Amino acid sequence: MEAKKAQALVDLHEGLRSPLEERRDAALKRVAQEGELSTIEELVRLRGETDEPVVKEEIGKLLRGLKLEGAGAVLIETALQPEHADQLPELLGFLWECGGSAEGHLQVLSTRAVALGMPVMVEALTLFEALPEWVDDEADLLDSMLILQQGLQARKGGNATAEEEMLKLMLAELMRRERA
Repeated sequence: MEAKKAQALVDLHEGLRSPLEERRDAALKRVAQEGELSTIEELVRLRGETDEPVVKEEIGKLLRGLKLEGAGAVLIETALQPEHADQLPELLGFLWECGGSAEGHLQVLSTRAVALGMPVMVEALTLFEALPEWVDDEADLLDSMLILQQGLQARKGGNATAEEEMLKLMLAELMRRERA
């Protein structure tokens, strides 16, 4: 039974990578029922490679509706990989919609927000607002606060007023999670 399930998963992933539109579309339809955590990375990769708006939308629906245990953790780890930087704002939005959390990834998320600008900052702020009252990984929290402060300092005196304000909001949100 396990061998059959493993083969079905391999077939599903091959279908997602298929250059044949019909095979890929059929695999996308199967993902909702047969997808595993490893399928998330395949979906993000396919979304980044395709120019077809219909495929991007279908993948967005799948990622928004993730209900597998641990799916949020896999999605944020995948989203924060440098090769997915061009679709990071959308992926962070999907993470929030599926109930995922940025906890444990605050430093990397803050770094990406400072480097990539306003679209990522907006989504990161939304995820920061959804953090629990106290963040368990205090080192991650403090490091991310330092990164945001450095990003804010780097923008001072320039014409990035909106980004400065967004960084201030992000920093304030994280400071609320700091234990006294």
